[in-house]
Amino acid sequence: MIVPAATTTQQFTVAGASHLTDGDAPHLDKSDQLQVRYDASSKLYEVQLPGSDTWNALSAISETEAKGGAVKLVIQYSGDQYSTLIEWFTDGLPAGVESVGSATPAGGVPVVGTATYDAFAYARTSEKAGPNLVVPAVTGTMTFNFDFAAGSLAGSAIFDLDPEWHDYTLGPFAFSDTVYSTGSSSFSGRFDTDVAGLNSFSGLFTGPNAEELMGNFALPYRSPVDNQTYQAAGAFVGKKD
Repeated sequence: MIVPAATTTQQFTVAGASHLTDGDAPHLDKSDQLQVRYDASSKLYEVQLPGSDTWNALSAISETEAKGGAVKLVIQYSGDQYSTLIEWFTDGLPAGVESVGSATPAGGVPVVGTATYDAFAYARTSEKAGPNLVVPAVTGTMTFNFDFAAGSLAGSAIFDLDPEWHDYTLGPFAFSDTVYSTGSSSFSGRFDTDVAGLNSFSGLFTGPNAEELMGNFALPYRSPVDNQTYQAAGAFVGKKD
């Protein structure tokens, strides 16, 4: 079950990063991500590869894995109701990390008050596995502080490189150059770092009344392993405190 609250036929909103390990820059456009939809009549999820017109039904491999056509999908975080974080593979190789969810409809975002959302983030990196880096992955937390009435966003993030083995810390990074306006269903910003590279986050609210949020991010970082610069990119999902 990718989006637990989904009970009607729908194509989900997706936000992520693809082409993460082949030396190419991460692709963040929606059209470059795996498309996901739910068919209520068959109670099946279906996926569509970027650039394809073919939808393939997913068959469960385990509670967190499914396969459809050439795609294998792994749920990396599923603690929320309206949005989920997945990683997808083609031909056994990592192809993308993305968030999948039901976007908040127009008028569903609060216009008064404040709220904090805590998000889980997951990314792949351009740093290669080696003696001191076993898994080229990043996990972390992102905190989003919204003032709905003022139309402002502040926050920060902290990440762990190679989280399964060594837990090298990246950050914390304060948010900078944030863009959000009262009543808007989307938001964006950057991470406060002087490391050159693709640097951004972009998200939207999910759930009928903005109970959750999701999005993608790209973070350039200096590795604590070899002091060289690398690029991480992935997705996040979170919910209101």
